[in-house]
Amino acid sequence: MAGAAPLRWLGGILLAAAALLALYITSLHSYLLFHALIELFTIVVAAGIFVIAWNARAYLQNNYLLFVGIASLFVAFIGLFHVLAYQGMGVFSGSTSNLATQLWLAARSLEAAALVLAPFFLGRRLRAGVQLAACAAVTGLLVGSIYAGVFPASFVDGVGLTPFKVGAEYVISAAFLVATGLLVWKREAFAPPVWRLVAASLVLTVAAELAFTEYVSVYGSANLAGHFLRLVASYLLYKAIIETGLVTPFGLLLRDVKLSQERLQDYATALEAANAELRVRAADLAERNEDLDAFTRTVAHDLKSPVAAMVTAARVVTSYELPRDQTRLLAERLASTASDLSDIIDNLLLLARVRREDAPREPVDMASLVAAVRHRFDGMIRECQAEIAVPDEWPRALAYGPWIEEVWANYLTNALKYGGPRPRIELGASPGADGMLRFWVRDHGPGLPPDARARLFVPFRQLRVGRGHGLGLSIVLQIVEKLGGDVGVECNPGEGTLFFFTLPAVPSGPAAAT
Repeated sequence: MAGAAPLRWLGGILLAAAALLALYITSLHSYLLFHALIELFTIVVAAGIFVIAWNARAYLQNNYLLFVGIASLFVAFIGLFHVLAYQGMGVFSGSTSNLATQLWLAARSLEAAALVLAPFFLGRRLRAGVQLAACAAVTGLLVGSIYAGVFPASFVDGVGLTPFKVGAEYVISAAFLVATGLLVWKREAFAPPVWRLVAASLVLTVAAELAFTEYVSVYGSANLAGHFLRLVASYLLYKAIIETGLVTPFGLLLRDVKLSQERLQDYATALEAANAELRVRAADLAERNEDLDAFTRTVAHDLKSPVAAMVTAARVVTSYELPRDQTRLLAERLASTASDLSDIIDNLLLLARVRREDAPREPVDMASLVAAVRHRFDGMIRECQAEIAVPDEWPRALAYGPWIEEVWANYLTNALKYGGPRPRIELGASPGADGMLRFWVRDHGPGLPPDARARLFVPFRQLRVGRGHGLGLSIVLQIVEKLGGDVGVECNPGEGTLFFFTLPAVPSGPAAAT
């Protein structure tokens, strides 16, 4: 199959060469027959273009083809008169070479004008009836002026072409070149093979017109060469419009429809993608709204109790004369409540920062972070008489130190609060799957019921088993997920609780101690 295409090309070239040779031999036998055969072929091509364009006009969006097709009908009409009036045909009495030459100029002028004007009707509305009437009027004026003797002489027997004819051929050639440039400029309106064939046809037509400026006799070699060039140009036009319009109409007649369908399909695909993105954004917005509602409830709940306690204590102190020891006790409670309030506000600020900012991931000194957290809560540890065990060495993880310190702080304070009397707390780390490290805090308290565990890490939700779980663990969830890890809890009622988080290990080799 791969070699079939070259064979077809070779066969086509040989057939074309044989046809040209046969025509040349015909010219040697009868130039009138040679001329008639070529001109009739060009007339048939022009008429065929009109038939295709006119019958496809209802759904044809490429008005270039319709404009050229309507003009081609009248070009073919004048061309037929040119063939019948050719010297020696004997159809019209008193026919001379000048008459045939004048008709030739009239046909080429109308054709060149149509090809120059046609690109300007791409994308514009074309009234086919108006153009048909206009072309008929112009054709009538041209043919009428010729037969009335008004049209300038174009050929003088025994002398050859007149200056008017030569000059007109140059003007027509220039018009065909302009039409070629306009076609190339508007080539996106055509399938590539179509506009290339039409452009090649126009270039050969220019060469033919230039050849027709050189002959002295209508049977001369320059005239012969011009007709051969004219024949090839018409054949290329046949390949571009008639064959393409009949064999692959989408390549010519319905190209704009097909392109419109493709654009609509692209638009539909893009619209579907945009709708999908909008649905994702809507879901994200709904989730954010839910988070905002939950956040509002959490803030209101966590702030209302300490503020109410502070207001009550302040009113008692200002309204009653209390003994010194009671006043001191209330003052201590005020200070403790204010400290709790400050912690809540700090947590809210940290949560907002974590949700808004990105943090660098770098190897962290986990031992130093744990030591800093223990120092922060040294008073609470002594008050609870807690026993805390930490490993001698820590694996190295990729994280952001200030945020991980807050994770340890939340886990440790929860273990101190809910680990039972004189809590025994263990901190540790172990290798995880897929290059992750697992860090954990274990207490030996009463543990958590299953329904409470399910609500621990829900963002902005306050766990109803005591203060501190909801907002603090929401912060832990945000931090660890943003650093590429995960969080969780393991416990059985009465057997203590283990809170854990995972982080990526430093990828430079085995975990090293810090």
